[in-house]
Amino acid sequence: MNRSLPALALVGALALGGSLLAAAPAQAAAGGTYYSVPFSDSLILESSISADEPGIGYASFAEWKADGFPRPVPADVEYRVLPWDSTVFADVIGTHSGLTATLSGAEWRRAGSPAPTRNVLPISSIVVQYPTSDELLVRTGTLWGSDAAEWHTMTFAEWRTLGYPSVDVRAESGYSRLAWLETIVGQDPFTGEDGPISYDTWLDAGRPTPKVLQAFPFDKYCSTPGSAEIRYIGMAAPEGLALTFRQWVAAGSRTPTAC
Repeated sequence: MNRSLPALALVGALALGGSLLAAAPAQAAAGGTYYSVPFSDSLILESSISADEPGIGYASFAEWKADGFPRPVPADVEYRVLPWDSTVFADVIGTHSGLTATLSGAEWRRAGSPAPTRNVLPISSIVVQYPTSDELLVRTGTLWGSDAAEWHTMTFAEWRTLGYPSVDVRAESGYSRLAWLETIVGQDPFTGEDGPISYDTWLDAGRPTPKVLQAFPFDKYCSTPGSAEIRYIGMAAPEGLALTFRQWVAAGSRTPTAC
């Protein structure tokens, strides 16, 4: 759930200074608990953990109204800056869950210009490693107004600064390519099968450096009788690829079989 409460929707419901007019006592509403944050007029709703609407997100004015305008509880907010960047993140902590907001300069100043920590990952961050590389890739979700995420290839020094956070090793997937072909082979996010992936899929995986291989299992080089064309058929090109002379040499000048 990723919804913002427009500031205009609060006109008549918010008094000067951010206090609420005619609001119900601070308590958990039927739909969950509403939280206010110091850096925005938006309200955050933490719902009861259920199959219907789990977790925490941004409340609409209609939701707040339907629950009787309960007075929001001031959220516990912790401010973070990653060792490699100047972006300020706000970890909004609910009772059972939390989310991370990426703050603009104006939002940070509105919150009172709090000093952020540099030695703790935001709660939306995860450290990922694939078996085809020793890289540590950090994904930080930026859920304030978008579903985007930032990726960073972390150095050992940065990992140490952050207190050696745990690593999610994605043992079931990896990224590789042939020495003579730029196509990256990895796991399809929808089918789970290995094959050539798109640039966007590679970006979504954190831009992992692919392992360079001379060949994949079951690679085949073939030629149609009477034709000088040599084709590669394999993991990197399941439908087949006509090779240039340079590619054929780089692949090991293999004697083709009959296609």
